[in-house]
Amino acid sequence: MNFRVRFNLGAITSPKLAYLMIGITVLLWAIGVVIARGVGDNIPLIGLTFWRWLLAAVILLPFVWKEVWANKDTIQKYWRLYLLQGTFMVGGGTLLFTSLYFTTAINASLVNTAQPALTTLLTWIVLKERLRGIQYFGILSASVGVLFMIFKADFNALVKLDFNMGDLIVVMAITSYSMYAINLRKLPRELGTFATLFVILFFGTFPVLPFYIGETLLFKAVPFNFMTGFWAFILAITISIAAIALWNNGNRIIGPQRASVFINLMPVYGAALAMIFLGEELFLYHIIGAIFVCSGIFLVVRK
Repeated sequence: MNFRVRFNLGAITSPKLAYLMIGITVLLWAIGVVIARGVGDNIPLIGLTFWRWLLAAVILLPFVWKEVWANKDTIQKYWRLYLLQGTFMVGGGTLLFTSLYFTTAINASLVNTAQPALTTLLTWIVLKERLRGIQYFGILSASVGVLFMIFKADFNALVKLDFNMGDLIVVMAITSYSMYAINLRKLPRELGTFATLFVILFFGTFPVLPFYIGETLLFKAVPFNFMTGFWAFILAITISIAAIALWNNGNRIIGPQRASVFINLMPVYGAALAMIFLGEELFLYHIIGAIFVCSGIFLVVRK
């Protein structure tokens, strides 16, 4: 039995298995955020992001090159879409890791909970899917919750626009992830799960390369040592390969709006891991903001 048959997640069509895949994805993302926050003082995070995506593509290549070569005409036909998806996914990952220079892992995890409402809004704008009146209130509630966390429940900070830049970068990251999710169903079906992932990763490394070079020249170069290689490998396997493969197939089965609801698990996983491994604290404004966000998500997704 060859690799493609054994590990082609695209053959799975069960919604229950799709929900499980999405749940595991969010756990892996939370682990990635905590790892990045923990090693950010020693390893530049844009460089770490670049190398973990590139390493993931290299790891996949021996298993998918025959399938990729056999479908080179399809890849050539849809190369703009693959480049766009690679930019959204790798760009979102780069922004999320960069945000951890300025904010905590808990904050990054909590602001991520706005993604379901944001995905619904972008689905309405890009795919022209109609929204019901109650969904608009849901989007508003989620937005209020994110602002509550970004400005730490300080009205004066809101008036003066005195906010944590890292939280704003997280919002940019989840916007990129949301655009990736709503475009997944446009990808051609000729390629299997991991061949598609390889092509997306391959195209996605090009947009982040200039930022990696800029970080190296202006800030700090990535130290090429055992620890850098170890964490890049761990992130490549868990986040760049496993998590994205599970996310892609879960999205295709249940759709971007329902899949994005599982992002609500991010603060649960992220806060627990950050408090255990990083010693971070959970504040009241985190909880209040999360309540607004979760209430908004309920209004967005309820039938």
